[in-house]
Amino acid sequence: MKISATEMTSPAVMGRVKASYPRLLHLLVPLDFSGKSRQALRYAIPLAQKFSARIHLVHVLPSKAKADLAKSARLRHTAIKRLGEMSGLLPPRLRAGNAVLTGNPAEAILTLAAKNNIDLIVLTTKGRTGLKRVLVGSTAEHIVRHANCPVMSVRRR
Repeated sequence: MKISATEMTSPAVMGRVKASYPRLLHLLVPLDFSGKSRQALRYAIPLAQKFSARIHLVHVLPSKAKADLAKSARLRHTAIKRLGEMSGLLPPRLRAGNAVLTGNPAEAILTLAAKNNIDLIVLTTKGRTGLKRVLVGSTAEHIVRHANCPVMSVRRR
């Protein structure tokens, strides 16, 4: 059975769905600086251009880096520099803030997203399955399950 375009937009079919586009003003792209994590930018940039949104970049340092202050400062400085380089790849009108956080990556990203009223998180996932995912855990899966906003997960290839 085929549904015509008229039937698709009828009030009975649409129900409570709004016909307008969602407002995407702020996108958050977590980066771990691997070549694969940059794939998220390949999806975030056209979306930001389409919706005139701003892209926020974030990198999370492991919490064990807090123990050695000199190492922590060095890692933070390097991360800030690399985020600046990545931000330089974005068209100027899409650039928003960069953040380097310390702690559990999933929790830090979720907290930042909530504070900055992020409309969409665009991230990559390693695509682990089965026992590996159970033992190692999945930052992307935790974010997808607990985010207050939509999450676009790009599988690394």
